[in-house]
Amino acid sequence: MKTAKKIFFISLVALFSMAQIFARDWDDDWGGNSDSVSNSGEESAGGFWNKFKISGDASLGGRIYFDGESAEKTEACAIPELEIGLDYEGSSTNFTARINLSERTLLHNQIDILDEFRADLFLGDFVLSAGKMKVVWGKGDKLHVLDNFNANDYTDFLIPDYLDRRAGEYMFRVQYNAPSVFRMEGIWTPVMRGEIYTEDGRWVPNKVNSLKSQVTKTLMSENASYNFGNFMYPNTNRLEYGQFGFYGNFSIGIVDLGVSYYNGHYKQVSANMSAVNPITKLGIPTLEYDKLQVFGLDAQTAAGPFTLRAELAYNLTKDTAGDDPWVHNNSISYLAGFDVGIPLHNLNLNVQGTGNFVLKNDKITEGAYKKYDTDYDPTGCYSNNKIVVQLKDTFYYEKVEAVVKAIYGFERRDLVLMPEVSYKIRDGWKAKLSGLFIHNFGDDEDSEFAGWLDNSFIQLTASYSF
Repeated sequence: MKTAKKIFFISLVALFSMAQIFARDWDDDWGGNSDSVSNSGEESAGGFWNKFKISGDASLGGRIYFDGESAEKTEACAIPELEIGLDYEGSSTNFTARINLSERTLLHNQIDILDEFRADLFLGDFVLSAGKMKVVWGKGDKLHVLDNFNANDYTDFLIPDYLDRRAGEYMFRVQYNAPSVFRMEGIWTPVMRGEIYTEDGRWVPNKVNSLKSQVTKTLMSENASYNFGNFMYPNTNRLEYGQFGFYGNFSIGIVDLGVSYYNGHYKQVSANMSAVNPITKLGIPTLEYDKLQVFGLDAQTAAGPFTLRAELAYNLTKDTAGDDPWVHNNSISYLAGFDVGIPLHNLNLNVQGTGNFVLKNDKITEGAYKKYDTDYDPTGCYSNNKIVVQLKDTFYYEKVEAVVKAIYGFERRDLVLMPEVSYKIRDGWKAKLSGLFIHNFGDDEDSEFAGWLDNSFIQLTASYSF
C-alpha cells in the first residue's frame, strides 16, 4: 500500500507539472504575453488550436504461415492495426500522444493502448520532459547494446519496427544542449517493465514454455494449480525497480562520441532453481530481474561515403565472481557497423555486427548447478555474435521500395530473412508484401529461435496514412 501511495504521489506530481507547462503556454497564446496578444480573442483561439496536429495510420494485413504439411493445415490470420497521434507545438511547450489499437495491445497488453504520452518544456538550453516515453541511447541503427530503459515487446517477434516493439516507460527526462558541441541528459523512471512475451500461440519463447512445464509438473504432483503469469513474475511496479542514468555526447573533429551510465535491472528474468529437487526434478523456481549497471561508450563518424557507428557496454551485476548460478554473470556487449550508398541505382547497404561475451564462464561449467545456471549454454559457448545486413533500393520515382534484411548468428548458425516490397499507391495509400523465413543450419535444439523455426510466413498489408 505504501508503494502504491508513492507511485500515486509521483504520478500526481507529474500531472501537476504538465498542467503548469500547458498553463504557461496557454498564457503565452491567450494573452499572458502582452507583446504577442492578438486584438481578437477569436483569432487567438484559432492560433492556439491550429498548433494541434492529428495524424494516424490504419492497416490490415493478411498473414499465411507456410509450415503446414498440406493446404488444409496452413494457418492464416488477419492483422488489423490503428494508430492515432496527437501533437501540439507551442512557443515553449510540445506535447505528443500516441494511441495503438491492435491485437497486440487489445488482447495481450492493454497498458500499451496508450503507446506514448509526453510533454516537453523548453527553458533556454534545457528541455524538461515527463510522461510515458521511448528513449533511444546509442548510435546503432535500430540495433543497440546501450538502450536499456525501455523493454521489448516480443508478442510478434522482431517483425514490428524497432521503436514499434519498444514498450513505453513512465519517466522524467532532463536534457541540456550547450551552445557549443556538448549535450547531456539524465533520466529517472519510478518503476520498470520487464520484457513482454505472448502467453500462447506461435511466439511463446521456449524458456517460458520450459518454466510452465516445470511448474505444472510440480503442481500436478501436489494436486494444486495457479495462474502462471501472476504467480511467477515479480511485481515491478515498486520504487525498488526504478531506473536512472546519464548520457553525455560531444564531438571531436568529425567524430561524434557518447558516454553513458545506466542503473536499473535486466528486463529478462533469471530463474532461481534452488527449490527444485535434483532427484525428483520437482519444485517451483522463483524468478527475479537481476540488478544491472551498464557503463557505455559509443561513436559515429563519416569516412568518405561510409557512415561508421559503434557501441561498447560493460554489464555489471551482483555476481562479479561469476559463481552465483541464479544471477547473470558480468558481460561485455558490442556493436560495430556502417552504411553506404552504392553507386548502382539507389542502393543502400547497412551492415552491423553485434555480440555479447559472458565473463568468468568457467565458474558456470564447474558449478554444482551448471545446468540450471542463468547463463548456462548446452553448447558450451558463452558468446553470441550476429551480423545484420540490410540492402535497400527504390524504383519508379521512389514509389516502390524493396528491402531485404538478413540476420545470421555465428555460434548457433541461425538465419532470419525478412524481405519486403512496398508501393505508394496515392493519397496516403500503400500496399506492402513482406515475409519472414527462419532456418537453423545446425542442431535445431541449440537454436536461439528454437520453437519458432516453423514460423516462416508471407504477409500482404494495405495501409492508409493521414
